[in-house]
Amino acid sequence: MILPPPDESSQRTITRSRVLSYVLVALAAVVFSLRPDLFGDPQAQPWHALLHLWRIVAGLLLGLAALGVQIVVGVQWRRGLRRAADD
Repeated sequence: MILPPPDESSQRTITRSRVLSYVLVALAAVVFSLRPDLFGDPQAQPWHALLHLWRIVAGLLLGLAALGVQIVVGVQWRRGLRRAADD
């Protein structure tokens, strides 16, 4: 199946979603790259392990949000194509 190129409005939406996804992935990279010593000494701070867990969970959620943005925009664009084909 060959899909037609997106119209101007869809192209803007796709471009914005890509920018948003890149920003979310960049934030995930920043969260993942936080150094453990940034959270303090693990011997003096009992919550150190939870802070590491927070860093991992937040990074994964940001990455999944970037993927979700792309999926939602793609599904909306395909629905628009189907509606246009039905009319």
